[in-house]
Amino acid sequence: MKILLIPDSFKGSLSSARLCAIMKKTALDVMPDAQVTSIPAADGGEGTLDVIRNSIGGSFVVHSVTGPCGQPVSARYLSAGDTAYVELAEAAGLQHRLPGFSAANTTTFGAGQLIGEALNAGHRRIVITLGGSCTTDAGCGMAAALGVRFTAPNGRNFIPTGATLGAIRHIALNPFFFESGVRIEALCDVTNPLCGPNGSARVFGPQKGATPEMVETMEAGMAHLATIFERNKGPKLADMPCAGAAGGCGAGVVAFLNGRLLSGSDALLDLMNFSALAADADLIVTGEGMVDDQTAGGKFVSAVAARANGTPVVVLAGGIAEGTNLEALYEKGVTAVMPVTSRPMTLGEAMSSGAEGVRLTATQLFRLAGALKA
Repeated sequence: MKILLIPDSFKGSLSSARLCAIMKKTALDVMPDAQVTSIPAADGGEGTLDVIRNSIGGSFVVHSVTGPCGQPVSARYLSAGDTAYVELAEAAGLQHRLPGFSAANTTTFGAGQLIGEALNAGHRRIVITLGGSCTTDAGCGMAAALGVRFTAPNGRNFIPTGATLGAIRHIALNPFFFESGVRIEALCDVTNPLCGPNGSARVFGPQKGATPEMVETMEAGMAHLATIFERNKGPKLADMPCAGAAGGCGAGVVAFLNGRLLSGSDALLDLMNFSALAADADLIVTGEGMVDDQTAGGKFVSAVAARANGTPVVVLAGGIAEGTNLEALYEKGVTAVMPVTSRPMTLGEAMSSGAEGVRLTATQLFRLAGALKA
């Protein structure tokens, strides 16, 4: 039996590489003659740089930049020929958030500094992987680090955060990004728009520590930013698919950097030569930390299923959110979703026991697959 393992990480619990190792050992313990191919994966969020390097090579370049809370952090980009891959989470990820900070008062300034370093090194194509940020500043901090100026009502320049987007009165873009021929692309891990009930502030703000009052302030600020660009015949950001990725950074890439938005999952599956691997497999096993109604809307496991071309796809899930419409995943091509938690437990317990849960669930999956294949 040919088995393809291609999980995303269980964020905060197990990396995709660790998941691959556990599942591969389990598969071979159950079916010693199985041919198992394992590929650690990501969807554009944290961990994506390592996945890309595993696929195409390149070298990491490390710089000290401003973290999301104003503190210095060490961040990498991947240099591969004339292309630099910049992972937003390296400079503005949840792992860098300090106590007292939330989506409302954090910044992507450091990500802009990292992009600037890559441009100064001579790269002509910048691929920004969006996801895993602790910010909701619509990429304004990133843009400010790259020469975009934001003016407040008092005439002074400032760097907007999620809480102060509504204070922007004028934006002076950097013509470099519209005249130099540099290509900017962003790999997005979600398809959410910038504004509205499915927008960046309302869906992801609470996950990043924002109170209901903060969420409404950020939502109004996002709408205000979108109105500024629309009033000046710029891109229509409010309803743009993927604009809400990484706290609205998708919108920022388009509006400030003249970039384009791509599905992170699809782009990375192309780098991995997934179509050929799927065609040669009898079973594909992928995974995600929490399966919810966002999973079918551009997350990695749904992209895997959509491109599996008839090969059965099983999702190992750290958990399934209450009320999740699994039918939407089945329509994408998922065969089954198997949670790795076997009893009621707290989130902390689930994360700390994740490895054993994966081993036990994978054992049942591979025993069943082996029996059906026999």
